[in-house]
Amino acid sequence: MKVVFRVDASLQIGTGHVMRCLTLADTLRTRGADCRFICRKHEGNLIDVICSKGYDVHVLPNTLGQGREPASTVEPRSPNRLRHSHWLGATQTQDAEASAIILESLRPDWLVVDHYALDARWEESVATYFRKLLVIDDLADRPHIATLLLDQNLGRLASDYDGLVPAECRRLTGPYFALLRPEFAARRADSLARREGAALMHLLISMGGTDIPDATSTVLRALANAVLPTELRISVVMGSRAPSLSNVRELAATMPWPTEVLVDVHDMASLMADADLAIGAGGSTTWERCCLGLPSIMIETAANQAGAVAAMEKIRAALGTGSLSHSQFASRLVAAVSQAIIERDTLSACSAGICDGQGTQRVADMILANQLTVRASRLEDAKAVWHWRQDSGPVAFQFNPSSTTLADHLTWFAKALVAEERDLLIVEVNGQPAAHVRFDHYPDTSGEATISICLNPAFRGRGLGTSILDSACAHAFANGSARIVAKIHRDNIASLKIFRHAGFTYYSNDGNFDRFIIEAPSELPHTAIKKSLSP
Repeated sequence: MKVVFRVDASLQIGTGHVMRCLTLADTLRTRGADCRFICRKHEGNLIDVICSKGYDVHVLPNTLGQGREPASTVEPRSPNRLRHSHWLGATQTQDAEASAIILESLRPDWLVVDHYALDARWEESVATYFRKLLVIDDLADRPHIATLLLDQNLGRLASDYDGLVPAECRRLTGPYFALLRPEFAARRADSLARREGAALMHLLISMGGTDIPDATSTVLRALANAVLPTELRISVVMGSRAPSLSNVRELAATMPWPTEVLVDVHDMASLMADADLAIGAGGSTTWERCCLGLPSIMIETAANQAGAVAAMEKIRAALGTGSLSHSQFASRLVAAVSQAIIERDTLSACSAGICDGQGTQRVADMILANQLTVRASRLEDAKAVWHWRQDSGPVAFQFNPSSTTLADHLTWFAKALVAEERDLLIVEVNGQPAAHVRFDHYPDTSGEATISICLNPAFRGRGLGTSILDSACAHAFANGSARIVAKIHRDNIASLKIFRHAGFTYYSNDGNFDRFIIEAPSELPHTAIKKSLSP
């Protein structure tokens, strides 16, 4: 499967969009997907970071300049102008034209778009070049033609996207689907275990990778006047591209408590697990803190964070200070720290219930759902197939019900693998063996093949029977079969339903068994694995 991400980072956009896409790409890659990126070369981009992780990046030049969109193509007061259109560095039309050239050559199964400056107009312009579309959003303020939509924010409802996405679009909403790296789920149990009754010894400050408003300095200056434990130590996390990094380092050296500035941290999960209290922006790191039950104070560094902060405050999962620009921000922050020290156990418990760190796997499951492949059986499959047959339902439903020992089965299987009149196949679902399919060919039947299917019991009840059968039959037709015959016990209701759904029609009967048949289509959809490639 090929997946292409259209996402940007910049000084204005920040790093969060790219980082969460990288998290999803890493998970998809471990499960066999080929992931690529399309990014514009803004100031503060993360193209080199993406490349360092082994991904190909197709770069769109920022010829128009960061933060500028030509008035000649988008009227400044046009009702169609998006609030974040200045993030793109081009018009949607220009971006779509450049992206289409790349997408036409890649032809991805999935296109993933994570960009506030793109909407359905851009998506429709490139729709010819992808099969399915995942949109990652936080705003619910513009239309999309998405197959799948992800909004991981607390309080977000699927109905918030009514009228913005097609009716058939599947909507994944809330932190249950938050895109977190696997190390957060791995550290969750240990982190939660140490929370109850822990003293405030370690304060973590993380205001985003670029921190354009220099919120970190504002926070440090406010904390310098707070009453905090003398044994406290402070960790400040920043990105190497943050314009205020040198200023923060100078300020950290003057703090009343040991204050360390950490740049481009690679193990944020361990740092959060070790912290007793966090002060952070209302971005995607919110869900990382929740996963680890880290009590936190949230600061609105951008207007689009207000909803997430309010939702967290409402259920006592975090304390808020309001906007960073508020005239009373310093006093609000100091008061919030004092309150957080008292309520740390409550904040930890409430936040931990929001996110368990498994969201990336859930989203990956949706993208990779029921990806079926057909391969030739191998000798090492024989033992598993024998076990599946022992658990293949009532003996009466089997056309040849006699039991076979494992030793006899292994001998038969080895011979069948090289027999000209027989094809043994394995149908895999998301890379896992799900069914064994056997085709018996007879020279005097003009291309007729008789099919037999044995399902892996672990895949029963998942609604995959028809899809597995379709894949197996497509293989047989692509390899020369003119028609396929199935013999099904008339009381085997489940199998009868699956074969009928796959297009098989009743042909004749043989005692308690009915014969069903399906003819090869006039046009074959693909070429399958040839028998000559079987081991």
